[in-house]
Amino acid sequence: MHCLACGASIRGRVDKRFCDDACRSGFHNQKHREQDAFVLKVNKILKRNRKILAGCHNPELQPVLIRRLLEEGFLFGYCTHIEPIGRKKGCISFCYDYGYKAVNKTQVEIVHKRS
Repeated sequence: MHCLACGASIRGRVDKRFCDDACRSGFHNQKHREQDAFVLKVNKILKRNRKILAGCHNPELQPVLIRRLLEEGFLFGYCTHIEPIGRKKGCISFCYDYGYKAVNKTQVEIVHKRS
């Protein structure tokens, strides 16, 4: 029997597939690298969006220009969840604990949801 990761001869149980933990871990990391890369990319975008919202947030809920968010690198296509506000009032898109809702075509209101 040979190790699936490095090809070395394996000693021990008959159903053993890897020679040690490092080979087992390396084999599975390589196998899932593409899937994990996508998740890491999206999570990086979400974290950056949250950081931008946190930096622009003010407790008085003063509207923020959408242009300002875009200039700082905010990507509107990414959020962790959306919560409805009520009938005909729209919804709030969240990046973790910070969210935004449209005030008009050029401004958003940033809210912070404390747990």
